[in-house]
Amino acid sequence: MNRKKSSRFEVWFTFGFLFTLIAAFGTFMLGLSMGITRTEAKYLNYKASALESETEVSYGQQDLVTFYYVVYQPYQQFKEEYISMTDRLQSADSKLAAAKILKEAQESAQNQYGLISANPISGSSPLLKQAQNDILKSLKLFDEGISRNVSFMSGETGPKLARILSSDEFAKNAMDYGLKAQSKFYASILKWSAKADQHIPDNYTFRSDTLIKQWKTFSLAQKNKAVSDMMQNSRLYVSYLPQDMTAKIDQMIASGKASALKLNSVSSIVKILTETEAVQSKEFMKWKATYYKSEILPELPFFAGS
Repeated sequence: MNRKKSSRFEVWFTFGFLFTLIAAFGTFMLGLSMGITRTEAKYLNYKASALESETEVSYGQQDLVTFYYVVYQPYQQFKEEYISMTDRLQSADSKLAAAKILKEAQESAQNQYGLISANPISGSSPLLKQAQNDILKSLKLFDEGISRNVSFMSGETGPKLARILSSDEFAKNAMDYGLKAQSKFYASILKWSAKADQHIPDNYTFRSDTLIKQWKTFSLAQKNKAVSDMMQNSRLYVSYLPQDMTAKIDQMIASGKASALKLNSVSSIVKILTETEAVQSKEFMKWKATYYKSEILPELPFFAGS
């Protein structure tokens, strides 16, 4: 009799434990979805105010330089720290070390958010204004994503936290906003280039079936915009810049490697480059004198090597 009661108790205890576990997981996922939605909703009015009309003075040299220093450079600094954080987590030898690494990344997101939000970009260049808003969303989502994962998975080892963050919805959405902002920045640079050279289109969206022979006719600004589109579509959240990928594509074509591998489309070259991790930071500066002597570029530090 006692054995039956004990067995019945164990069954009910197991059911109760499973129910609690399922409910906790469901609550976490619901909170995750609501958190992302709330973070995005904060910026709806902010984004609407940025949708001003372009004029003849939009996307001038000073607009691009201001955006670079006020928005792009601080965000790039955070991005490099975040990418470094995921690598450092893999080798964190204790839970305390892992928690410290996460805290540093979260503080970086908060600090850069404060710097960028304190210097609003003028709405006279709408794409740059929208790009700033996207970067603020990105930083806020990274901040909240790290915070939620730390509280939910406290005590986990560094490698496990790295795996969790790699599939975290907050992080994925944060990366998407960062890549959207990057594409808008390079679209703005393309608009500047079109004003400097009437043969350059002021708008371009990359097509996956673009052939190498078409690519060769593009200006550097158009190529960089194409690469920024590809990076956004593939969620290629990396430390190197679009012009670094552009330079590597051009080097593969010029050296005959693309032809030897029977690659006909730009997408096929990019696939090889990303799969082999062949693109590094500063590729553009390495090949600038070889391929881009005649290109007209805005005076931005990442084109000048400073």
